[in-house]
Amino acid sequence: MPTHEEMAALYGRANIFTASAAELEKFELTPKDAEALGVVGLPVDSSPFFTTEVVGRPTFLTVFDVTTSNGVDHREVIIGGPPGDRGMRFSVSAYEGFIMLIQFDGPRPKGEIVNNNLGEFLEFLYQIKLHEVRSADDPAVRDESFRQLSSRLRALDPFSFEQPDNWWSIALELCRP
Repeated sequence: MPTHEEMAALYGRANIFTASAAELEKFELTPKDAEALGVVGLPVDSSPFFTTEVVGRPTFLTVFDVTTSNGVDHREVIIGGPPGDRGMRFSVSAYEGFIMLIQFDGPRPKGEIVNNNLGEFLEFLYQIKLHEVRSADDPAVRDESFRQLSSRLRALDPFSFEQPDNWWSIALELCRP
């Protein structure tokens, strides 16, 4: 997981959101996810894959509790969404720590796990942004930077790339030179 300082250096200090202690208490996140959200922070904008400035509902930091069909209590906290998409949201599962991408359009919400925890999610966003910055002005650097990015992300969370239509599989293809 990147540090707050690394995130601020890459995205700019004004583009990092950190949750307050009161918010973290309300969310009831795992300690590791609370550190990621309260100390490291989320990029407000990491286009084209993530923003906290979501359009529509549910809004940023909305908390919703559900009971699963087998009677298990479950809490999700909305942490953002893909820029411009009114129906998709990223959430952190408060008790399990998974990061979900939930599609709210349609008769019933549908979701997929995109990362095992918030630290991995932040690392994915950080590494993709770092690749964009490193390869922006030098086409000769792009190919090698992409190979390194692909290798790092696949090593960090192989599950995220098991299917070609998983969120990060698609996002990584969009980064391909």
